[in-house]
Amino acid sequence: MGTRVIATVDRRALRHNLAVARARAPQSRVLAVIKANAYGHGLVACAEALHEADLFGVTDIDEAEQLRQAGCRQDILVMQGLIEEPDAGRVLNGGFQLVIHRQEQLGWLEQALGRQRPRAKLTLWLKLETGMGRLGLATSELSDLFTRLRRQPWVADVVLMTHLASATTPDAPLNDHQLLQFARACQPLAEQTPQTSIAASASLLALDCSGDIVRPGLLLYGVSPFAWSDLSRRPAHFDLQPAMTLEARLISIRQQQAGDSIGYNSRFICPAPMTVGIVSAGYADGYPVTAPTGCPVLVGGHRSRTLGRVSMDMLAIDLTDLPANIGDLVTLWGPQLPLEEVADHCGLIPYTLLTGLGPRVRREYR
Repeated sequence: MGTRVIATVDRRALRHNLAVARARAPQSRVLAVIKANAYGHGLVACAEALHEADLFGVTDIDEAEQLRQAGCRQDILVMQGLIEEPDAGRVLNGGFQLVIHRQEQLGWLEQALGRQRPRAKLTLWLKLETGMGRLGLATSELSDLFTRLRRQPWVADVVLMTHLASATTPDAPLNDHQLLQFARACQPLAEQTPQTSIAASASLLALDCSGDIVRPGLLLYGVSPFAWSDLSRRPAHFDLQPAMTLEARLISIRQQQAGDSIGYNSRFICPAPMTVGIVSAGYADGYPVTAPTGCPVLVGGHRSRTLGRVSMDMLAIDLTDLPANIGDLVTLWGPQLPLEEVADHCGLIPYTLLTGLGPRVRREYR
């Protein structure tokens, strides 16, 4: 029967989606966001597939060092910055680019520079808080800090960045507010022609705010960041190709009678005689426990549905009137069953499903 749960990742789809990102901002460099194990797709394998990206974005130094150890030669941006003071020395050793979102991080970096020479001159990204309410320097801090850093002999370049909070709702007034705040903060520095970075996946697809460097993440994996109910912004509208197919084995087929209960807490009661299959995947593998009865699956290319509560290692599906055999693979999401649709059924966002895949899910690449 082989592996219980398999996530197959299509490298061609990854490359195609990178080309879509480039076409959306042809004058910009592309930072491919492969943080969080490349959104569950596999950090090193996706970096290799996306080698034509100009640079990579990761969450922390652990991910950056993992890429370097695997032979990655592209520039790597540590997007969450320094978590603690010793991280500064690791940045200097690795030659990584670094986001600065509070002054203390810059102090740690300067202290490390007093003890060791950097591997190369540093590129620093100053992240501005313009309305996200999360991380970032105050816009009033920008002008003096930018000018001071540009004068340092150990600085190669300084990039100005911000992150839009409501890009998945393109008409939200907050988008215009944040873009205005960012523009006002950058205006005094216009003669120094700083590089800027604003657009991530949603804003790259739906707003005109690219900047010199764009930061596609979710779209690289062929997933739309917009609500499934937004029919005009589904993946096909943007020519995105889903990169992952998640499948699991059918390990049991039973004939159930009217009144029989299925799974924990009897959340599903058979209304009539039914054929019920048990699939060897559950919430320990990353399939959401929030999935209600009716969440779509594919059996031999035919659509079916889940039944009852998802267990740790198993879930039940309706096989009534469907041809199926023990050992068959059941598709939980993939090109013919959009991840966005599954997430919508579960009351989740697609990011949650991808990044929640468990370590026992086998990843294969084609």
